[in-house]
Amino acid sequence: MAGPLPVAKVRRRWIWLPWLLLPLLALLALLAALWFGWPYLQRWFDTEPAKPFACSKDPKMQPPELSVVLDTSGSMQLSVDATLEDEQWFFENQKNPTADPVRMAKITHGPLRMEVAKHSLTQMVNDLHPAIDMRIVTFDGCRAPVDHGEFNLAQRPALIQGIQGLVADDGTALSASLETAASTMNGRDRDGVIVMFVDGADGCGRNVCEVAQRIAQEQPRLKVNLINISNNSLADCIADSTGGQVYSANNASQLAVALEQASQDVSANANCN
Repeated sequence: MAGPLPVAKVRRRWIWLPWLLLPLLALLALLAALWFGWPYLQRWFDTEPAKPFACSKDPKMQPPELSVVLDTSGSMQLSVDATLEDEQWFFENQKNPTADPVRMAKITHGPLRMEVAKHSLTQMVNDLHPAIDMRIVTFDGCRAPVDHGEFNLAQRPALIQGIQGLVADDGTALSASLETAASTMNGRDRDGVIVMFVDGADGCGRNVCEVAQRIAQEQPRLKVNLINISNNSLADCIADSTGGQVYSANNASQLAVALEQASQDVSANANCN
């Protein structure tokens, strides 16, 4: 009688299969991590110095140009609460010793237009987008306006110091100052904004509405925002012709808000990184 059959020895090769796959799976996981995580790793290990604040070199993507025309005529020595009738009465009676002293004191009582203008314009410079350079033009009576040049970010302290030293006197060369500011700007394939801080119409015998209409035709991308501190509409045609806005302000707090609104579209479209 035959004995029990011998039990065959079975080799369990399947036990080794997972151990062989583990290195392959780990390699695949590493490759996947590198693929999806490379942008973050590149940023992490990037040793190049940070690039300075800059704007696009494409003229169509450059930040808008900005110029400010600041009225420095004699009427800027009057109170921000003075009306157009008060102005006319003042200049007719300023050398009249019998003039109404109460009305004279009211018209010349602070805050004066020039004081408010300096304070608000200084705040505007401080709040301006770092990429925006600013040019300032002021009056010199009915003579050629004074172009003080363009000021970049590093030159803003000098600009503020110059603003504080301005003195109001003489006539209102509104048309000439608008022409001067516009002549320094592109306005055709680059946006531009002029902020005009005025308290009345042209006082040097020119038609500022015609000047504004010509600028609108020749420089269609140049907008003029008008801050009318005297609340008369004698110069509103400047903004109307160029697609700008008119802001009225008859006290210090309203004037600061008006300046911020008049220039905010410049900073909003800086197109910089």
